[in-house]
Amino acid sequence: MSVFKMTRERWIALAVGVITVVVTLLLLALLEAQSKMSYDCIDPTERERVRELALVGIDDGLKRSMTHLFDVWQKDPEHEQPKRAQVGTTNAINAHNRARKLALAWNPPSCPNQSP
Repeated sequence: MSVFKMTRERWIALAVGVITVVVTLLLLALLEAQSKMSYDCIDPTERERVRELALVGIDDGLKRSMTHLFDVWQKDPEHEQPKRAQVGTTNAINAHNRARKLALAWNPPSCPNQSP
């Protein structure tokens, strides 16, 4: 008797697994398509002000992450440190770089000139 014999129960389990993966992927694709929102028009000066606020927030987030990672390392120097701090630092820096790239690429449409 083979260990890999496909019984009816295994076929059903395999089918349920495949269906679950397919449905999950379809839902993710649908939700991603719905999550893409359009931006309202914005004055060029305001666009740059908002971009600067976003960049400052992104920088502040990196600083807070670095502070938190260092605090944890100080409080628990024995528990898989400095590896945990290195992984956290890498994740924070990667997120910071991606967020800055997105903020710099953000370019909502300009509003048409409006006469008073």
